[in-house]
Amino acid sequence: MSNGRPDRRPIPVPELKRYRRIHPDEFVESAKTLVELGWHPLPLGGEKGKKPLVSGHHGHEGVDVTDEDTFREWADLWAANEHGLNLAVRMPVGVIGIDVDCYDGKQGAATLAEHERLWGPLPGTWSVTARSDGSRKLFFRVPAGWTGRGVLGPGVETLQRHLRYSVAPPSVHDSGLVRARTPDGRDGGQLPPPAELPMLPEAWLDGLAHDAGLLTKGSPDAAKSLLASFRPGEISPAVQSQVKKVRSAIRSGAGRYDAMRDAVMSMVRLGSTGARGVRDGLAVVEAEYVRAVSSSREGEDVARDECRRALDGALGAVVGEPNYRLMDFYTGDVFNADGSVRAGSWLGKLVSPLGVVPGNGSDSPRVRFTAISAAVLARPVPPMEWLIHGVWPANSFGPVGGEKKTLKSYNLMAIALAVSSGLPLFGEFQVESAGPVLYYAAEGGQAPFQRRLQSIAAGYEIDSLGDLPLHAVFDVGGLDEDEFTDALRRHLDVLQPSLVILDPLYAFHPAGIEAGNLYDRGRMLAQFTNELHGQAALMIADHFKKTGGSALDLDSISQTGMGQWADSWVLQRHRRPPDLDAGTYNLAVEFGSRQWGGGRWDLNWHLPTIAALEAGASSPVSWSIERYDLTGEEGRAADSIDHRILSTLRARPGTLTESQLAKAVGGNKTTAKSAIDRLRADGLITAKSAKRREGTRDVTREVLSAARLTFAVDKDDA
Repeated sequence: MSNGRPDRRPIPVPELKRYRRIHPDEFVESAKTLVELGWHPLPLGGEKGKKPLVSGHHGHEGVDVTDEDTFREWADLWAANEHGLNLAVRMPVGVIGIDVDCYDGKQGAATLAEHERLWGPLPGTWSVTARSDGSRKLFFRVPAGWTGRGVLGPGVETLQRHLRYSVAPPSVHDSGLVRARTPDGRDGGQLPPPAELPMLPEAWLDGLAHDAGLLTKGSPDAAKSLLASFRPGEISPAVQSQVKKVRSAIRSGAGRYDAMRDAVMSMVRLGSTGARGVRDGLAVVEAEYVRAVSSSREGEDVARDECRRALDGALGAVVGEPNYRLMDFYTGDVFNADGSVRAGSWLGKLVSPLGVVPGNGSDSPRVRFTAISAAVLARPVPPMEWLIHGVWPANSFGPVGGEKKTLKSYNLMAIALAVSSGLPLFGEFQVESAGPVLYYAAEGGQAPFQRRLQSIAAGYEIDSLGDLPLHAVFDVGGLDEDEFTDALRRHLDVLQPSLVILDPLYAFHPAGIEAGNLYDRGRMLAQFTNELHGQAALMIADHFKKTGGSALDLDSISQTGMGQWADSWVLQRHRRPPDLDAGTYNLAVEFGSRQWGGGRWDLNWHLPTIAALEAGASSPVSWSIERYDLTGEEGRAADSIDHRILSTLRARPGTLTESQLAKAVGGNKTTAKSAIDRLRADGLITAKSAKRREGTRDVTREVLSAARLTFAVDKDDA
């Protein structure tokens, strides 16, 4: 204790280096200190140390915890969380945080500076950060019961008692230790009591308030005119991003009203700056929100009314802000003749400090074939993001190609289930951008597709297949047909998929384009990719050439133009002839991309046998995957699982039953037993009956050994 307050310094723990994040004992002591200071601790985990590990303690209905026993229960979560343990705080009553992000090209500093110009400078205050680029969370006092908007602008959001939380010392961020900084920038050890924080200035309270009455200086007619001015057309990427964000929040069940309200505010702001498709985006958000909450809101009318009030408040807030000039939209002072933002207008002056180049915005039409200067090209770009880590970048496009009967559709369905469920692909590759999947299935019809999909879902142990955001289309049509493209655009707007799959390409190939014409094919593929507007990944199934096309190379794909167009690819071939009776397929698979390189893997599929299918069995499929080994014949003398089985038997001959051997080998038991049966059939495993002592009785069991192989060798050759 010092000055009548708890010591803010986290306690030293000698064993801290053994833990990736916070030692459990340190977590408990730091949580107790925060409670004494007046804050409300929460445990965090996950790969980045930011994911809440408990529910019910933040948001509108969150319950604050103060007892040490609960903190110790939370600390025990580190044992079940491979990524370690971090500490967060929920905002106390009368405290707000302003979260400024400046990393990876985010515009938090410019947004904060612009609003300080509008509303006045912020007083010096305590902050939390692990970075040195200006990113930080600033804390202020606000009147009890006050609420504000969740998003201030690009790179700046707010933390409120009902909305989000803040990481706190002594957490360990990927960028370093999380530190509490005093107003003059020194390391303060731990956060101060809320009473020591400065009050948020009155102009900022008014500017951030959700109450339309505090912000609306314009008339209701001005708000209506703003709504009428929203530009029609396809939903812009910025609006799509807001739709995806609110859909994710609504589906998770966390803060659904706040998510809807903040998305509406953000879309209205986008609409006021000329973004396309805001009306359609608002309609999608309303439909999602009504469907999710109407059962708890005494009907759809109540839920729709909440959406309407949120829209009215957002419109009133925007037209009442000092930097809003509605008449500019009608006098032509904002947009140039080509639809780009005029540099000298109020909007051009506003967006220039944020790093947006007037006349080159993605939401405004531009003149085609415009030359982009080196100054623009030298600006920071966002880092590459993954759809599936190590397999396919987010929003990338390309083929999934292979030899005949290499289970391309099975692989695509496995990918579709992984992306829509968030489960690792084949248990190996982490899904980084989980979301809806739109699958165009043109071979076999709906019943076979369902049968395969359900079998693969069972292999993933997915019990709620019907709840996944996975949608299939079974109609066939040319990529150039208006009916096809109109339906595709409608699905893209409504479903907002992370991944689109076309299986296979030939079923959708336009009749007027020759398969061997590189130029026509390249233009066809590029035009189809453009339909996705860079907002979804695209995978197209295609075949290898019938002759000479077994190499894992883009040139092996049968039809012209695919290799030249592809940004990423999955290529596959048989490592050995498939065993149709056993349902075993041993594949060599390459995951590649122009963005990151690639890697080769051995993928083994084990499908239900024909006898099992005819008997009506619903056995799940299984698989195993291992990195390609460059040693030995064709990269490997034998499958790794075969090697493990035979090595185990040579070390323990005549002691293991089939079940015990499968367990000793490890991995998927179904895969191991299938491999054991195959090796027995090939004469590489022998079996004999042996008496064994099990418990208090003698039993006879069939035990296995590796076969001894002898070769007739000519004396001269020896």
